[in-house]
Amino acid sequence: MAKKQPDIGQSQKFVLSQGLRQIEGAWALVDARGGLRLFAELTADPDRPEVRPREAYQALLSSMVPGWTVRVLQLFWPDPEPRQAFQQQVEQWNGVQSEGTGLLRDSLLLFVQEAPLPFVRRTILEFVLLGNQGECLAWWAGIAGTLQEYGLRVKMLSGEEIQALARWVFNPNLE
Repeated sequence: MAKKQPDIGQSQKFVLSQGLRQIEGAWALVDARGGLRLFAELTADPDRPEVRPREAYQALLSSMVPGWTVRVLQLFWPDPEPRQAFQQQVEQWNGVQSEGTGLLRDSLLLFVQEAPLPFVRRTILEFVLLGNQGECLAWWAGIAGTLQEYGLRVKMLSGEEIQALARWVFNPNLE
């Protein structure tokens, strides 16, 4: 009998989800088999110049129980905020002095409206709940404190953010 290979890179379970459920304050995606998956976003703390992601990942992985599954997703996500901020600044230009300045303002606004969105890289953790849910949820709740030590912030994703993540992962618009 051949040994079953792990489903590395398989997205079918994620796509065939059965919706979302809240468990002890955390939102989880319910997969095709009824399993639960929790999601969080990792960011570097801007107030700490000594961010150490390598040590943070090592601490995260060494704190896991054998058999647990954590995936680290690196995604390129559209980020409209810088463009919106620039557009607001251009729109607030007061006292257009000459025809050239007015033309420049109109051209910049047209470009900002027509140009594709800039992208930002996001790091998402996916944790598959298995076995003792109490132990899993306690570990999940504690990762923010564990990773904070190394200059990383953890933001647990809400139900709406998990839905947006699923839409983006399986239907990206990279134009």
